[in-house]
Amino acid sequence: MNLEQCATVVQGAFLSRIQTSPSLEAVKLPVYTMKEMNEWLSPDPTSSVENHQDVHVDQDRLGSLPLAREGLVLISLTGQRAVALQQEHVGKLIPSNFAIIEPTSELHPDYLEWFINDHPDCRKQLKIATQGSSIAALSIQMLRALEIILPPMDDQVKIGSVHRLLHRKNRLHQERIVWEQQYIKQLLIGYLKEEVKR
Repeated sequence: MNLEQCATVVQGAFLSRIQTSPSLEAVKLPVYTMKEMNEWLSPDPTSSVENHQDVHVDQDRLGSLPLAREGLVLISLTGQRAVALQQEHVGKLIPSNFAIIEPTSELHPDYLEWFINDHPDCRKQLKIATQGSSIAALSIQMLRALEIILPPMDDQVKIGSVHRLLHRKNRLHQERIVWEQQYIKQLLIGYLKEEVKR
């Protein structure tokens, strides 16, 4: 089954076309960035998004802009990685370096994130789709034609849940390592200070 049979696929907004200067008629919107996607996908808890990007857009264009909401899946057109958007992403403007996938009721967002990022058949399709071009970028047409395996919804939910829990476990494991390193570092510094006092 092709992705377009169970989801709509569109490109994010071209910021240069919608951006305006700050004014009373303009609204400031946070932008969803590649850095944010990478931080979300990374098992490293120390890679946090500090500086975020904002744009000003005319208030009357607000209704037509692609804004992040739960249930959408974003795929980086250059990085070929996907993220199922969560509550903390809601309201951010999605720029043109992302494809926005809105699954129908027969496709679970967490399953789709796993399938795009981890299924060998999908990874092979994405690799073939970007070969031969000077910039390895996916096209919206190619994504619509992407062949996906669509198991029953119960199985999709299970796969998506296990994928999300494994990601969380990896992050917690990495967090523990970071805390242990900081604790030992402090112990050693304290030990050295005690030695100097003697």
